[in-house]
Amino acid sequence: MRGLHFVCGIGISTIAAGCLGEPAPEPKTSTKINTLFVDSSAIWPKLHIPVCFENPSDGNASGRGWVQDAVTDTWQAHSKVVFTGWGKCSSDATGIRIRIEDAEDAPHTENLGTNIDGEEDGMSLNFTFHNWNSKACEAASAHESCIRKIAVHEFGHALGFAHEQNRDDTPDSCDQASGHDGDTTVGAWDLDSVMNYCNPVWNNGGVLSSTDIRGLQAYYGHPDASTMRIAAVNLGEDKFYFFRGGLYSRVDAGDRVMDSGYPRSISSNWGNWPDSWGNDGIDAALKWDDATAYFFRGSQYVKVDIASKTVLNGYPKTTSTFWGNWPAGWNSVDAAIDWGNGKYYFFRGDKYIRYDKATDRVDPNYPKLISDKWGGLFSANIDSAFNDGDGKAYFFNGNIYDRVDIDDGEHDVDEGYPANIVGNWPGVLF
Repeated sequence: MRGLHFVCGIGISTIAAGCLGEPAPEPKTSTKINTLFVDSSAIWPKLHIPVCFENPSDGNASGRGWVQDAVTDTWQAHSKVVFTGWGKCSSDATGIRIRIEDAEDAPHTENLGTNIDGEEDGMSLNFTFHNWNSKACEAASAHESCIRKIAVHEFGHALGFAHEQNRDDTPDSCDQASGHDGDTTVGAWDLDSVMNYCNPVWNNGGVLSSTDIRGLQAYYGHPDASTMRIAAVNLGEDKFYFFRGGLYSRVDAGDRVMDSGYPRSISSNWGNWPDSWGNDGIDAALKWDDATAYFFRGSQYVKVDIASKTVLNGYPKTTSTFWGNWPAGWNSVDAAIDWGNGKYYFFRGDKYIRYDKATDRVDPNYPKLISDKWGGLFSANIDSAFNDGDGKAYFFNGNIYDRVDIDDGEHDVDEGYPANIVGNWPGVLF
């Protein structure tokens, strides 16, 4: 069969469990959370993704509108992605190019994510369901519902998400593998995923499951991230940690891709987490030495044993009381970073301080303006920062990031930055 995959219908060689309302078998129990099977190499490196139709006409205007509405209300509404255009494809159009056709083949996407960027007929959608037929879609009164449900599923592929049932941890009771595979699993296998053929509700009714949304936001950002606590830290062993709200992800330092099984809950996975801190995240984090790190939240901080990922007893404490010469009015920080030379930098608003490990005090004549010292760096409101341990420091702000050479002593941003987080750091929470 041509294309990436088939969906439910009459006249196709296999019909997924639940496509026509049949009960699907129960999955095996899992102790992980979240969902999705991702091709991290196919994540779009931009948040504005063009969409066009190869053959728009007055006759398919309603269907095109349903597709746009369905995708806008799901993948776009729950992430930072914005699908743009939606008009007629030019001959050299980039992005997602959609062919509307009532073919014998099922609606499909030719590949995952950026692998269809600019590909003519990269996605095929059916609006009339005569040649490719489905009991669920053959009646004219069902066309709108079917078009919407199929569009949500296919745009999941267009964003880089493979079929959920293709994962290695798929239960034996679900035997519906098809299409291209991903390379990273996000949490546990999810029966309710809109990308799962074994879902007893076909394409989950065109609605993303709660864990579809969590996986989506691990790769394409959270629409409300600007109101959430965000932090990052390098804790060694070639792993970087990124925190957003109540979740954190772990990213491999080598390929800069999120490890399988993430994101996870902070409070559920960092032992002895303070009840008073709840589960809405941390503002900043820094590695103090090989054994310990500090996490900051509001006016407080905790000390963490890195090996056991456990908060030490006696915390949280008040930052201004225990961090010597702490600036008046600094009742929170935006970001913190270990510079690797006994100096630690803290950022708040448009200012920063430098903390000396040997004296355990803020160096004299701080705070200072970020713009006075850091050439080209974000001048205010840095979300997070970390030292990669290989001579570079990374600073994140909104949807973009800067890179600074640690060893040159000038604190200037490297040429070519800022750059987009999406696509360059698959799985970084932003």
